[in-house]
Order: sequence, then C-alpha cells, then structure tokens
Amino acid sequence: MPRKKQYQWHAKDENGDADFSQPSRSAKKRESLALQALGEELANLAPQEVQALNLPPDLAEALALYARLRDHEGRRRQMQYIGRLMREADAEPIRAALDQRKETSAAATAALHRAEQWRERLLAAPEAELDGLLHSLPRPVAPEFDPDQPDQDEERAPRPKGKKPLGTEELRKLVLEARKEIDDKAAPHARRALFRALHVLLTAQAAAAVHPEQG
Repeated sequence: MPRKKQYQWHAKDENGDADFSQPSRSAKKRESLALQALGEELANLAPQEVQALNLPPDLAEALALYARLRDHEGRRRQMQYIGRLMREADAEPIRAALDQRKETSAAATAALHRAEQWRERLLAAPEAELDGLLHSLPRPVAPEFDPDQPDQDEERAPRPKGKKPLGTEELRKLVLEARKEIDDKAAPHARRALFRALHVLLTAQAAAAVHPEQG
C-alpha cells in the first residue's frame, strides 16, 4: 500500500519563501496570558502607585475605574478591557517600571530591618563599646565644598535631600535616653526617635552608594 504523503503548510513571505518567523499559536497564548497577568498586577496597585508608573493615559484611566468598581461582574469586565489594552501597549517599559518599583520596595524593607538591627546593637552594647559602635555606623559620603574651585559656590554645593542624618553625639544622646526609658519602663519615645534617625542615616548611605554622583 503506497505511503500517504505528509505535507507541512507554512505562511509565505512576499518572495514566496516559507516564513518561519511567525510566532506559534501557543507562543501567542503564552504572551497573552503574561500580559493579562501584568494587567492584574497593575490593578492590584494603589492609585498613587499607578500614577507613579507613568502609564499610557487610556490604561491609567481603565485602572482608575477598576479601582472604583465594587461589583464582581463590573470588575471582571473591566479587567478584560485592561487585558485588551495591555495587548495594544508596549509592555516592556511597564515591566521595567514594575521591576524598579519592586527593587525600591525591597531596598526600603531592607533599610527598615537594618535600622532595627542597629538599634538593638546600640541599646545592648556595653558603655565602653558604644562610641566605637556609633563611629562604625555606615554614613553617606558627600563631596566636600572646595572654596578654591572658581566654578563652585555655596549655591552649587551638594545639599542633603530630605531629613539630615544625625551626628554621632546626637545619636549617642538618643541611645542613652532610650536606655533610660527601658530602665524606667517608660513610653518608647526615644526608642522610636532612635529608630527613625538610624533609618534616615542608613537610607541616605544606601542612596549615596547607588548614586554617588548625587552626593
């Protein structure tokens, strides 16, 4: 019995040659699902977080409406619409913005943990070791103002952004006040102030390490 012929049909390009560059149906399905998941991730963000991503206006408006909807069917239909918008949008900048947000969030969480660890170390340190421990705290290093440089003046000199980190003596005072609170079983005002001061210091140090040119 003659063997049946097998044929493979391919799309043709403009020269009549077989075109293997077209994505397969399964690849299109995977990309569609990935875009749908990306849209759902955007929909789970707070409105102010969505605004910070600088999304296309129609997508940002659709996400804002989704956040206002409360009935299940309305949210389901709106999510389908968001999915269609995602397929029309350039997804790479959106993915990059979300990745940057996650990195920033992770860095902020790490700074909180580091501040807590340093506070516990300072509060538990023997008096003889306290000054050495305070001096070992990571600190941001800013470029020094050089009065001999003709193109630099006080207006151009680097200035700290946000709250200014406390100096060693100010931190030492907070540590001693926090220890007294613990001994007196008093409200933790100094302990909270110490945590905030350490968080400001460590955040500034981390920012200076990532962007040293900003000082």
